[in-house]
Amino acid sequence: MDAMPKDAGYDAVVVGAGPAGSMAASALAAEGFSVLMLEKHREAGVPLCCAEAVSLRSLRLFLEPDPSWVAARINGASLASPDGTVVEVAWPGVGVVLERKLFDRFLAQRAAQAGAEVLVNAEAVGLVIEGDMASGVSVEKAGLRETIACRLVIGADGIESLVGAWAGLDTRLGPRQLHSCAQYLMAGVEGPADRVRFWVGGELAPGGYAWAFPKGQGRANVGLGIEGGRAEKVKPAVYLERFAEKHFPKARVIETMAGGTPAMGRDHPMVRGNVLLAGDAARLTDSLSGAGIAVAMASGDLAGRLGAEYLRSGDRGPIDDYPGRWWSGPWKDLKYHHRVRDVFLKLSDGEMDRIARLLARILEGRDPSRLNPIDVAKTVITSDPGILALARHLL
Repeated sequence: MDAMPKDAGYDAVVVGAGPAGSMAASALAAEGFSVLMLEKHREAGVPLCCAEAVSLRSLRLFLEPDPSWVAARINGASLASPDGTVVEVAWPGVGVVLERKLFDRFLAQRAAQAGAEVLVNAEAVGLVIEGDMASGVSVEKAGLRETIACRLVIGADGIESLVGAWAGLDTRLGPRQLHSCAQYLMAGVEGPADRVRFWVGGELAPGGYAWAFPKGQGRANVGLGIEGGRAEKVKPAVYLERFAEKHFPKARVIETMAGGTPAMGRDHPMVRGNVLLAGDAARLTDSLSGAGIAVAMASGDLAGRLGAEYLRSGDRGPIDDYPGRWWSGPWKDLKYHHRVRDVFLKLSDGEMDRIARLLARILEGRDPSRLNPIDVAKTVITSDPGILALARHLL
């Protein structure tokens, strides 16, 4: 769809054609509702700022991996602490590294096949609010502005989301509530082609970590994220340049990316009236790892399904219960992850080294697929008096 829609309106307008938006649009369209999905860029999946990894267990909640958008299959991981202690975990079939541009396009096409209309190069610039309900979305395309009438709005417009603010929700993020990230796509990267690698350290990536995720044919996403408040002094791009020069001196940069991910832990506003937020727009990510693809898909799907219930019955109960349904469901452990992140931000390099040695002992000879990450965290905490003093509240 290239021109502004000319009809009387839609049951639902979804703002943003990333994973959250496309999942929401698919869920709504599959129930027979008229859906318009807006994407301000020329196509879904651009610009890209994402390490592109996702666990197969999470992905398979919604679909099977397709070779057309899978760059590499992951069979394990490693973590290097500041003193060089390396924790190795073999985990066959744990995940995949995506070609996000192709993956996002696939999800948008899937929404269109379900019946949603997709309008690219079209930017939402405001909501029409009557009381606490949205009756339309103002859209700009090719210099023209038009108001699209609707009965439901889902904001899936990423970390820079404005939909929530237009609806009257406080979606602001403080510096400590986000990760500031920089990434290279590099060629000629040496190392395992089926392992994701992580590094931690106060000088390497303060309040965060560095990564190398393979993408096949010697390519890898090499990047890092740091706590947002610490990015005010030294930018992530500076840390990344140092990291890449040290660990991948023979590799070549073929693409650069920068951006951020939310790191929220409290119950962030997710709904007001008939406006729901999903994915980064709702500040829903794993605030410890920064991972957001599966969380975006899950929250978008839930928002779409509950939105369909509301459109069918006219009863706001299902959408009012959206936050409760989310935080009581499979993703409730994200709150615990945020509390772990708060402790991680306080760790010295020496404490990170001790944790790495503890993890190596705990994981040795164990099947990681049978371990509960929260139980592992609690074992680490109770095994070291210094860590226990910092993290007693996590037990």
